[in-house]
Amino acid sequence: MKKVLKRPALALGLATALMTAIGALDYFTGQECQVVALYLLPVSLVVWVAGRRWGMAFSLLSACTWLAAEVGIGGIHARQSSLLWNALMFLTVFLMVALLLSALHDMMNSLERRVRLRTSQLREEMTRRHDADLARLRAERLAQVGTMAAQVAHEVRNPLGAISLNLDLLACEVTELADGIPTPASHTPYEALTLVEQIRAEVDRVEKVVRDYLGFARLPKVMPAPHSLHAFLDEKLALLLPELGAAHVRLIKSYDPRVHTANIDVVQLWQVLLNLVLNARDAMPEGGVLRVTTRQTGTTLQIGVIDTGCGIRTEDLPSLFTPFFTTKAKGTGLGLALSQQIIAEHNGELSCQSVSGTGTTFTITLPYMLDETLPTSAGPSSGSLDHFNPRASSSHELHAQPSPAC
Repeated sequence: MKKVLKRPALALGLATALMTAIGALDYFTGQECQVVALYLLPVSLVVWVAGRRWGMAFSLLSACTWLAAEVGIGGIHARQSSLLWNALMFLTVFLMVALLLSALHDMMNSLERRVRLRTSQLREEMTRRHDADLARLRAERLAQVGTMAAQVAHEVRNPLGAISLNLDLLACEVTELADGIPTPASHTPYEALTLVEQIRAEVDRVEKVVRDYLGFARLPKVMPAPHSLHAFLDEKLALLLPELGAAHVRLIKSYDPRVHTANIDVVQLWQVLLNLVLNARDAMPEGGVLRVTTRQTGTTLQIGVIDTGCGIRTEDLPSLFTPFFTTKAKGTGLGLALSQQIIAEHNGELSCQSVSGTGTTFTITLPYMLDETLPTSAGPSSGSLDHFNPRASSSHELHAQPSPAC
């Protein structure tokens, strides 16, 4: 049938055979009133495939076929004028159907062309906007990298100055120890070790600045795959229990049992989660409660990291994800910027709500994954995954115990 609708020659042949069969049926049965409507089938087929002119021609041919069949039957109509009048009436009906059907076909073709043209224009517009967005992002990243380069130079200069000063002091002490000159201000080897530790700390600080800079300057290579989100959170948060316990932070996990599978890069998402949890710990120097939650909302799922710490000042919130913005004395200000970039690569969003003196809530919003096929390495989630209950939630509390002193 698809070949017939695409090839007018086949449609004309099929319509001719169909009309001949209907005429024969009319002739042999003598039921002209019941059969006459069947003539619309070949007329409609020809109009739809071959066009209006062929449809009008087949309308005339169908009326003539009906007339020939009625003449062949004979005796049905008492007057010849009545037979011709009926033939003319049927011809009028066939022509009206042909004209209306051809108009509908032309309208559909016109609408289809308009849809194709509009689709093509929209596709081109989307391509142009995508290219423009990529160009804008590249320009923004270049501007950020330029600003970051100046910030890195500033951040590295201070540790280098401290390293240079400590090296001078260390050289003096080594010289005194090597010469064996006893002086009232003689230094012990332990003081030299203290200088070495200070140098090591400054080197570590420089290394951290450079590492964070490179992590932000390079686009994160996110390779998402289906994983059990709750199993991932359980496994990673368990690694932080000793550290949270040492800071007297109590960890509470509250999971939505509707959340099963997430399309995530576990390495990159762990970096984001680690940064948020450590920031929450630092915001509670006297201890507190850290809550990690999951929730499904429509076509997205959310991971919440909520603390009861000191909160963030309202004037600092707009600059929170700006590179090198930090309120910590030894922070680089790249952690949240990099975290936001990683979540953006997941087609998600990282947002923050905070009340100064009350606490802070960071929310990771990711696309919800309907496919629940998990890799064999994914372990069971802490939430109940066997039964779906939209009103239920899986919530349990972990009391982090202080780690033993080193």
